[in-house]
Amino acid sequence: MLALVMARMIPAFQSPDEIMHLHRADMIANGQLLLEKPAPDASGHTGGYADLHLIRFATWMATITGNRKADVSPGWLMDEASRHGWANDRHFVDAAGTAYYLPLIYLPHATGLAISRHLDWSMRASYDFTRALVALTVLALLAWAWHLLPPNLLVRALVLMPMSAFQILSPTIDGLCIAMTLVLGGLAVAQYQAQCNGGTAAPCRWRYAAILGFTFVLVTSRTNLLPLLALPLLLLCQRFSWPRLGGFVLLCAASLGWTLFVLLTTMDERIERSHTTLQIVQIYLEDPLYFLGLVGSTLADKDKGYMLVYSFVGVLGWLDTLIPRPAMHGIWAVLAALALLATAYAGREERQYTLLRAVLTACAATSTLLAFFAIAVTWNDYPAQVISGVQGRYFIMPALLFALAIGPLEHQRTPVQQATEFGVSGAMAAYFLLVLAVTLYGRYQLAAF
Repeated sequence: MLALVMARMIPAFQSPDEIMHLHRADMIANGQLLLEKPAPDASGHTGGYADLHLIRFATWMATITGNRKADVSPGWLMDEASRHGWANDRHFVDAAGTAYYLPLIYLPHATGLAISRHLDWSMRASYDFTRALVALTVLALLAWAWHLLPPNLLVRALVLMPMSAFQILSPTIDGLCIAMTLVLGGLAVAQYQAQCNGGTAAPCRWRYAAILGFTFVLVTSRTNLLPLLALPLLLLCQRFSWPRLGGFVLLCAASLGWTLFVLLTTMDERIERSHTTLQIVQIYLEDPLYFLGLVGSTLADKDKGYMLVYSFVGVLGWLDTLIPRPAMHGIWAVLAALALLATAYAGREERQYTLLRAVLTACAATSTLLAFFAIAVTWNDYPAQVISGVQGRYFIMPALLFALAIGPLEHQRTPVQQATEFGVSGAMAAYFLLVLAVTLYGRYQLAAF
C-alpha cells in the first residue's frame, strides 16, 4: 500500500529510459517480440510500432524532464492523460536502447498494457495500472527472495535507498532486475546449503532449474550480469550430473547467442561514432589495460566520479531530481556502517560458505567492470578520455551481490539479532522513504491522493 501511494507522487515517464521501455512493452503486447527497421532497406534506428496516443502521452510528459521549462504542471499533464484513450493507430518509434533486453523481462508491462487496451481505459488509467502491476510483481519477487534467504541489513538498505525505491516504483526493468538478483541469490544459497548437507534430490532438481531460468533472464536483460553464469557452474561442480551439465551448456549457449544476435542486428545511431560497437569491443579485448585505465580515469574525474557516487543513492528522474546532499552523505555513511556490521556477523559462520562467498564477490566485481564496458562500447566512441553515460543505478545489482557475499548466509537469528534488525530496518525505511517523498514532492508537487 505504501508503494502504491508513493508511486502517485511520480508523474508518468519520469524514470530514465522509461519511454523506450513502455514503447517496447506495447510492441510486445501486440506480438512484436523483436525490434526491426522502419523498412527493409532503411538506415537509422531499430524500433517498432506503438500506439499513437501512448507516443503522444510520453511526448507530453517529456516536456517536464531535464532542465526544460514547461508552461504546464505535471498535475495538469496527468489530468489531460485521463481524457485520452487508446488510438488503436500504430506508428514507428525508435527503441534501439531496449534491443539488448530479452522480451520476457517485459511480461508484467506488456500484460498491464494489453489488459488496459482491452478494457479501453484512458492513458492515465492504463499507465497507473501497468505501473502498479510491475511494482507488485517486484514486491512479490522480493517477498520470495527474502523467504529463501532473510536479508541482512546491508541488502535491506540497498533496496530501500531512494534510487532503488524510485526504480521499483517506476515501470522500467530496473526494479525487476533488482528483485530477480535477490531471488537468484536466495535460490543459489539454498541450493548450496542443501548440497553441502546432502539434501534430497527432488527439491534440488526444481531449484537448479529455477536458478538456470532466473540466470538466463538476468544476463539477457542486463549484459553486465553475464558473470552470474558462475553461480550455476559452481553448483554443477559441487554436485555433477549429466542433466545439469546439459542445462548449463544450454544456458550458456542461449545467453551468449542472444547477446551476439542483438549486437549484430541492432542499429543505433543516436551517437555519431567512427567505429561500430563490435569494432570497439575488439579494440578493448585486445588491449584490456587501456580499458582499465579508462575506467580509472572515469572514476578519478571530478565531475563524473562524484556523479556516480551521488546517482547510486539518489539522483532521480532524468538526472534532474537530486535528493539533498546531506541526505546523500548520510545514506552512504549508513551503507558503510552496515557493510562492516554484515561482515562481522558473517565471520562467525562456518567455512563451508567460503567458496560461495568468493564466487559472489567475483560476480559483483566483474559485473561492475562489465557495466563500464557495456557503456563504453555502445555509448562512446574510440578513443575516449573518460566513459560518458555511466550512472550509479547500473551498479545496484553488483552491490547486492557483494552484500550477499559479505553478509550472514544462515537463517538462524537470535532474539537480540531479530530485534536489532527490526529496529534498524524500521529506522532506515522511515528515513530513506521520507527523503524520497520530500524530494519527489519538491520536484513535481504531486500529492499522493
